[in-house]
Order: sequence, then C-alpha cells, then structure tokens
Amino acid sequence: MSKVIKILYITITSISWVIFIVSLIRVIIIWDSLPDKIGVHFASNGEFDVFDNKNYIAYPYFIAVMNLVFCEILAILSKKIKLGMKISEKGDSQIRTAFQMLLAMLKLAFSFFFSGVWADCVIRQRPLNTNIPVAIVLIIFFTFFVFIIVSVVIKTKNSPESS
Repeated sequence: MSKVIKILYITITSISWVIFIVSLIRVIIIWDSLPDKIGVHFASNGEFDVFDNKNYIAYPYFIAVMNLVFCEILAILSKKIKLGMKISEKGDSQIRTAFQMLLAMLKLAFSFFFSGVWADCVIRQRPLNTNIPVAIVLIIFFTFFVFIIVSVVIKTKNSPESS
C-alpha cells in the first residue's frame, strides 16, 4: 500500500471511530436529561415508529461498532487470504488495497449514519431526514461500483496474458 493510500485509509478509519466515540460521549453526558421513554426507530417516512426505554438508544451504536469491528477484521483478513487469481504480485497488492479502501468507506458511511445522524435524531427526538439514508446508500453503491471497476482494470493490466 502506498504511503498516500495508507494515510488516507488511516484518516478515514480514524474519522469513523471519532464520529462513533464523540457521539457516544455525547449520549453519556446527556443521559440523565433524556426521558425514560423515547423514540428509537424510524418508519420509512422518517417519523418514529418505535418508542421504548431510553436504553434502546444503544441500538445505533451497536450497529455502528459492529460494522467498525467487522470491517476491521475483514481488512486484516484481506491481507492473508489468497485471491486465487492469475495476477502479478503488484496487481494482487493493488486489489487488496482497493478492497481495504472500500472497507474504510463502509466504516465511514455506517459510523456517520448510525452514530451521527440516527443517534442525533434519537437524542433530539426529531424525525429522520429520509434523504440522508438514500444518499448514503447511493454512496455505498457508488463505492462498490468503483471498487469493481478498479479491480477489473487492475486484473486486466496485471494478468499473465497482458505481459
């Protein structure tokens, strides 16, 4: 992984964790001021559809941290798993790097949405702007699309037939 890509990966991962941690600290600080029963889940129109004990505010944080940990485990495993492609060592490294960047973007998207947007709406007891999840899904699909295109280009440029 090049130095610039490594710095970008670390930066995106760090931002993801900072969003999660800052939002979690915020909840801990204001915990006592939250009502005992709050809206914790949103319907498709952005309005609350589930009201429950304030302990359920942990839901978006649970989803976010599970994604952060899962993507980190996948990033570690991606360095060790054989790809099984007839490709040069350089191409193999580039595809692994692209995959790790995809995982970093997924971490950022999930952390931003669940720890940032969702948790903030629950804390403030305000409806969810339904454009935000749509935009995040589009960004995730775009990121997957870019990853696939980059992988195909790398595979084509680094296959034994192209030498």
